[in-house]
Amino acid sequence: MRIIQLGCVSLLVAITSLAACSSSDSSDATDQTPPTTGRSDMEQWLQDASYKQWTCEPAVHEARSPSPHGFNRICSNTAIASAATGTAVWPKGSAAVKEIYTSLTATAPVGYAVYLKTDDDSAAGANWYWYERVASDSEAPHDANGVVADGKGGNGAAKSICVGCHNAAGADAAHTPSMGARDQVYTPVH
Repeated sequence: MRIIQLGCVSLLVAITSLAACSSSDSSDATDQTPPTTGRSDMEQWLQDASYKQWTCEPAVHEARSPSPHGFNRICSNTAIASAATGTAVWPKGSAAVKEIYTSLTATAPVGYAVYLKTDDDSAAGANWYWYERVASDSEAPHDANGVVADGKGGNGAAKSICVGCHNAAGADAAHTPSMGARDQVYTPVH
């Protein structure tokens, strides 16, 4: 009898573990929060396009200096949009999506740049999650999937490329292309 009970407990543990492993919600994303769980989850989240319900620029435009992102359109989530005219650091959960286009008249993005503040303290960009995917013919350094950066800003391409540029947001007139630029965000859309 005791052996059977242990066997049942083991069986229940195995079933519970199997259910947890097969969960379809492997992402930490919400409608207001991009996932931080890698390219596959990010690309699915972008395809689902809930960010298009955020506060978005009305049209594609040429990049604002000093941006290297070419033609683009930016969408800011509620955390950024509601604090865009302030001066404080962005709250945890602040996020934006930059759709990257080939021209002013293009109708579909060829890439995306996404960022999400993951902690109250920016830690000079290390506590922001950065994701960028570009077209395969882009001059930006990227992998076979077009991914330039995918990770937090404390190391790798996220640090050297994304944070390397965004650390200057709001630092001076040349790095303030939009009112409210600060704390890693060049263009807060509101």
